[in-house]
Amino acid sequence: MNKIKLLLIIISIIFHKNIIANNNIYKNITAKSFILVDYNTQKILAKKNINLKLYPASLTKIMTNYILMDKLKYKKISLKDLITINDCASSSNPIFKDSSLMFLKKGNKVSLKTLNQGMIIQSGNDASVAIAQYISGNEKKFIKLMNHYAKNMKLNNTHFETVHGLDHNLQYTTSKDMAKLSILLIQKFPKNYKIYNKKKFKFNKIEQNNRNILLWNKKLNIDGIKTGHTNKAGYNLIASSKKNNLRLISVVLGSKSIKDRNKDTEKLIKWGFNNFKIQKIFKKNKKIIKYKIWYDKKTINIGSNKNIYILYKKNNITKKKIIFKIFKIIKSPTKKNQIIGKIIINTKKKKNLLISLEEIKHINIIKYLIKYVLLIIKNIFNKIIKY
Repeated sequence: MNKIKLLLIIISIIFHKNIIANNNIYKNITAKSFILVDYNTQKILAKKNINLKLYPASLTKIMTNYILMDKLKYKKISLKDLITINDCASSSNPIFKDSSLMFLKKGNKVSLKTLNQGMIIQSGNDASVAIAQYISGNEKKFIKLMNHYAKNMKLNNTHFETVHGLDHNLQYTTSKDMAKLSILLIQKFPKNYKIYNKKKFKFNKIEQNNRNILLWNKKLNIDGIKTGHTNKAGYNLIASSKKNNLRLISVVLGSKSIKDRNKDTEKLIKWGFNNFKIQKIFKKNKKIIKYKIWYDKKTINIGSNKNIYILYKKNNITKKKIIFKIFKIIKSPTKKNQIIGKIIINTKKKKNLLISLEEIKHINIIKYLIKYVLLIIKNIFNKIIKY
């Protein structure tokens, strides 16, 4: 019985057809590589050389920030912790010459919270080193941790050799991997992500602007995420913009100038909003359907384990087939949030899970047996009538 799959319901909804980007967006974009992705469905809307390995520059700091936020979950460290700055994390370290800095001085005692802001808003290379040293003891151990995270995230074309992003021959990434990392950062740490939207930050009486100039462009609604530049990398920019339910992630790598990376990003973001819409069809932990419990009069409310969206291109209409399947007959007891089925949209590989929204306790065994016997008698009686 456990192996039985029950088709619960199939519905068709009319949506605009989801068509991948036309060729207009590719004109006049100078970046070596770019990608435009919908945040909610993670569908690629436009792309060029998305698996081309390039230098990440300061985009590396997104991973450094991600690991910091992840470690804070275990409460072994706190944003209130004070870190004493050493020679390696000091702005006077020769390797930081002519690079972006928070201007930390040896002997400064700085909170982890302040260092995180300096790393994100001011793109401080010195702050990145201080954070890495505090978490892992030294940079080498932290870099090993970065690559461990990259592997678990399936960033298959990314390898780190620094915590800040200054050029290293063995350090590389792709626009596809950076889009994936950015989506994970926003999903898992939404409160932390708000820092990426801050336009200015002041430390030691030195105020610096966020290097993401597009934050000041009110028409684009950009609220992050990170710039990067080195001689080998060129000019990189990851941008995220949200209008209503539609959030777009744009990654531009290897532009020739700040002006070019901003123009390319602006073209991608505007094109995305002009051509695509998104609709939330199911809300996380809200009832979608009811289903009867085996040998019981009770029903159980069933919903999705997350918000489910359908992305579609404007002015193109098609039908979306939505299939709900239950893995096996639902019996008591059933725990709340227990996985009991899946939602398939247009028979695509990516499936969303159906979960129980409530707990169903075990029914009385005597009542259970009586109902079972009555059901057998009823089935026998029905067969006799047929004959």
